[in-house]
Amino acid sequence: MEDSSFQSPINQYNYSSPEMPKKPKKFIYLLIFIVIVGCFFLIKNIFFGAGKNKEIPTVTPTPTEFQFPTDTPAPSVSPTEETGETTVTPTANAVNPVDPSTGLDRSTLSVEVQNGSGEVGAAGKGADVLKGFGYKISSTGNADNYDYQDVTIKVKSTKSNFLALLKKDLGFSYTVASATADLSSDSTVDALVIIGK
Repeated sequence: MEDSSFQSPINQYNYSSPEMPKKPKKFIYLLIFIVIVGCFFLIKNIFFGAGKNKEIPTVTPTPTEFQFPTDTPAPSVSPTEETGETTVTPTANAVNPVDPSTGLDRSTLSVEVQNGSGEVGAAGKGADVLKGFGYKISSTGNADNYDYQDVTIKVKSTKSNFLALLKKDLGFSYTVASATADLSSDSTVDALVIIGK
C-alpha cells in the first residue's frame, strides 16, 4: 500500500502566483511629493522667468580727448644744408613754450641745429622737432664732421637749467648720446644740438 504521507517535492510548493509584498505607503507619498515640487519649480521658471530679471551689464565707452588743430600751419622757408637750395616746409603751430614742470620758457633759448650724420635734411628735421616745442631756432647747418652718433647737446653754463628740458624734449624723437653745459661763452647761441646717425 502506498503511503499517503509522502508527497512529491513538486506538490510541496504552491505554484500559484505569489503575493507581492506591499510597498510602504510612505515611499509612494514621498515620490508624489518630489514630483509635485519639481513641477512647481518648472512652472515657476517657465511662467515667472527666474532668469529674465537678471541685469545685463552694459559697457559704456570712455571718451578719448583729441586735439584738433585750429589754424592752418604757416610754411617756413629754410635753405637745405648741402645744396643751398631753398625749400618751403610747413610747420605746425607751436605749443605753449613754457614747460609746466620747470616753468622754463623755451622761446627764450636760442638754438643752433647742426647735421652731424651726413644725411640730407637731418638738421632741418631736428629744428622742426624743437620748433614744435617752442624753441627759438637761430640757424641750421653742417657739423664739423659726419661721424656723430645719436644726438649731442651743448648749452652755455649760464643756460644749464635748460639742459634736462632739451634732453627730455629731444628724447621723444631721438636718442640723446651726450648732454653737457660746456658750450663756449663766446658762442652766438645759447645751445647747440648736433643730430647724428
